[in-house]
Amino acid sequence: MKYRRRTAFWVLLVSGLSAFALAMGYRWFERGGAFDLDTVRIRGVRHADSSAICQVVRPLFGTSIWQIDPVELQEMLSDVPGIDSASVNRAPLSCLILDIRISEPVFAVSDSSGVRAVSSIGEVLPSRFFTDSLPVVESRERIDPAVSRTLAAWFRAFNMQYDSLKFRYTDLGLSVFVGDGCEVLLGINRLSERWTGYQQLVSSLPESEGWYQVDMRYSNQAVLRKSQISSVSQGGEI
Repeated sequence: MKYRRRTAFWVLLVSGLSAFALAMGYRWFERGGAFDLDTVRIRGVRHADSSAICQVVRPLFGTSIWQIDPVELQEMLSDVPGIDSASVNRAPLSCLILDIRISEPVFAVSDSSGVRAVSSIGEVLPSRFFTDSLPVVESRERIDPAVSRTLAAWFRAFNMQYDSLKFRYTDLGLSVFVGDGCEVLLGINRLSERWTGYQQLVSSLPESEGWYQVDMRYSNQAVLRKSQISSVSQGGEI
């Protein structure tokens, strides 16, 4: 029994002294700047996006990488416009590795303040994300963030050519102007369902009747409007 106690005592003593020595060694190296951040490797970004990331990480240089909270830094990076998500990892001895997921622009909004790209999650992106290939929604009303996300989801799933179509957003919601100038009014929700309904209906529309608007906001029917004040309702499943 005494032998076991004596062995346990020495094991605890050696373990304690080793832990103390390691802690003191770490503190000595840390005070000497051995773990101070001096390198940041960024993966998954374009050259134009790295400047925005540098503004976030620049104040951290000279700080020990073990004093940098990866979760907090990830949240800060995710708040940068144009970044969907980020992960942060430490690398010996003084390096951080940032894996960045850049937002994907899916459509653009044009209003009195200019033209801005919008991401797949409905976030307004910096001007560098805008390209001529994006469908442009002419906005006459402020687009709520929830509606922006709905529009982004629809454009992401949209499988038609944009060249012959024009898009406009008003207080009535989203309208699509097709090749003959007819307005297809989709509203602010169930966009895919309503657009599919219009596509199913379009083959039976009498082209010579002068319809200027097809209102798809009503359940199980399309309201066809002519240039006259009167309107005609075409019921049934669409």
